[in-house]
Amino acid sequence: MKNKIAIFFYNIIRFLLTHFPPAVGRYLGMGVAKLAYLITSKRRKIVISNLKKALNLNDQEAESLLKKVYLNLGYNFTEFLMQDTFSRADIEKMVEFRGLEYLEAAAAEENGVILYTGHFGNWELLGAALDKKGFSIDAIAREQNNSLFDKKINQIREKSGVGVIPKGLAVRKVFKSLKQNKVVAFLGDQDARGRGWKLNFFGRDASTYTGAVEFAQRTGAVIVPVFLHRHGWLKHELIAYPPRKIAEDLSESELKEELQDLVKLTEDEIRKAPTNWMWLHKRWKTYN
Repeated sequence: MKNKIAIFFYNIIRFLLTHFPPAVGRYLGMGVAKLAYLITSKRRKIVISNLKKALNLNDQEAESLLKKVYLNLGYNFTEFLMQDTFSRADIEKMVEFRGLEYLEAAAAEENGVILYTGHFGNWELLGAALDKKGFSIDAIAREQNNSLFDKKINQIREKSGVGVIPKGLAVRKVFKSLKQNKVVAFLGDQDARGRGWKLNFFGRDASTYTGAVEFAQRTGAVIVPVFLHRHGWLKHELIAYPPRKIAEDLSESELKEELQDLVKLTEDEIRKAPTNWMWLHKRWKTYN
C-alpha cells in the first residue's frame, strides 16, 4: 500500500511537471525539499553530524547549510522527472560544459571510458546531458526498494539516453559496455562496507568502492572524472578533468593510491560547493 501511495503522488507530480511550464518544477522542488526536511529528522541529524566533522563547522554553520542540501535534492527530484523531455537545445541552455574534450579524447581511444563521479549536484542529469552531446552512456544503478518506483525511474533514465546496469549484474555488463566503447558512470562516494578499501575522505577512514580503478586496469579503459555543479534551478556546470590511465602492472597498493587521488578530487569538488553533495548518507559508517 505504501508503494502504491508513493507511485500515486509520483504520477501527480510527473503530470504537473510535464504539462505545465518548467517554472512549476522550481516551486514543486522547493515543496519536496521542505517536506523531506520535515519528515526525515534522523537524516537531518546525519547531515549535521557529517557537515560538522567533515568541514569543521559549528552547529550554526552546519544548520545554515542543511536546508540548502535538501533544496538541491528537491530540485534534483523535479528535474529528474522532467529530464526525458529535455531536448539538446534545452540541455545547451541549462548546462555549461567545461573540459568535454577530455571525454572526447578518451572515447577516441576506443577502449571504453569510465566516468568517475559522485552523488553531487544533479548526478542523474549528468548522463542525460552527455547523451545529448553524442556520448553513449551506461550507469550502474542500485535497485530501489519500491519495485514500482524502480521501474518508473529506469524508464526515465532510458528515455533520457542513459542505459541502466543493475548493481547485481554490474561486472558482466560493465565489461560488455566498455568493449562497445561506451561511457560507464561509476558513483564512488558511498560506503562500500567490507567490499571496499580503507581510504581517507575528509580526514577520516572511509570504505571506498574499488570498481573504477579495477575495471580500468583490467580493460584498458580510461578514467575521466566528471562532476555536475548546480548553480540554481535548471542551471548547471559540467566539469570534466584530464583522463587517467591505469597501467596493467600496478600493484594493489599503487591502485589504492590511484583511487585515493580520485577520492581527493571528489572531496575538493565538495569543498567548492558543499550543499551540492548528498550528506544524508552514512559515508563513514564502516570505520566510525
